[in-house]
Amino acid sequence: MSETQLAADNPTRSCIANAVASGGRNIPLEINPALAGLSALLVESGESELVIRFTAPHSATQGNGVVGGGTLANMLDLAMAMAVLSRLKPGYTCATVSLTINMQSAGHQGNFFAVAGVDRVGRQIAFAHAKLFDADRSRLIASGTSSLVVMPVQA
Repeated sequence: MSETQLAADNPTRSCIANAVASGGRNIPLEINPALAGLSALLVESGESELVIRFTAPHSATQGNGVVGGGTLANMLDLAMAMAVLSRLKPGYTCATVSLTINMQSAGHQGNFFAVAGVDRVGRQIAFAHAKLFDADRSRLIASGTSSLVVMPVQA
């Protein structure tokens, strides 16, 4: 990468990497609209996993009172992306290329906890996994895996 490209960085990558490096806890993730829209909070961070709390708003519920599957998938996708971003060097970013979600239980409006980890970061592709739990962290709502392309940030 050239020096020009190195000067550019994904602000989300920078924020999450710094939070993880410092062992950050209870950090609001208002760094992009997708995270802010779900009131994301980095609850715990470590080298192997991130725990992120999301809040599903009333607008994400369906007529039967449960949170839509797309919202749950979005929470898992964001958590896995944050886990991968936390492991990338400055000047790099990622984007989901494959996402597999398995729903286990209905989720209701309110808080959810995602526990996300990285299986491997290669030169071009990273692999991640996550589980989404209810507010008590006692019931598994959904789980997922993803492949993400790793690429330099475009200046």
